Amino acid sequence: MGGIERAGFHLLGAMRRAIGKVFLFFILFLIIGFVLMEALLFFVGQSSSLSHIPLINHIAAAIVGLTLGYAAAITVLAAEAIRFLVSTVRDVEKGVQGEVTGGAKILQTVEQAIRSKI
Repeated sequence: MGGIERAGFHLLGAMRRAIGKVFLFFILFLIIGFVLMEALLFFVGQSSSLSHIPLINHIAAAIVGLTLGYAAAITVLAAEAIRFLVSTVRDVEKGVQGEVTGGAKILQTVEQAIRSKI
C-alpha cells in the first residue's frame, strides 16, 4: 500500500473513531452540565425562599450543558486530529525508511557489480 492510500485509510479510521467519541462526550457532558446546573439552581432557589423554578433557570442549565458538551466535543476532536497526524507521520517515516533501505541495497548491488568487473 502506498503512502496516500495509508493516509486515507488512517483518515477514515480516525473520522469513524472521532465521530463516535465526539457524540459520546458531547452527550455525556451536556447531561452532566445540565444536571449540575439544575441542582445548583434548585438548592439556591430553596434557600432564597423561592417555591418554584422559573423557566430562565432551565434555559441557563441548558446553556451551561450545551457549553460543556461543545467544549468536550471540540477537545476530543482536537485529540483525534493529533492522533491522526501522529499515525500519518509514523507511516510516512516507515515508508521513507523502506525506500532509503531499498536504495542502499541497489547502491550496494551496483558497487559489487562494478568491483566484480574490475
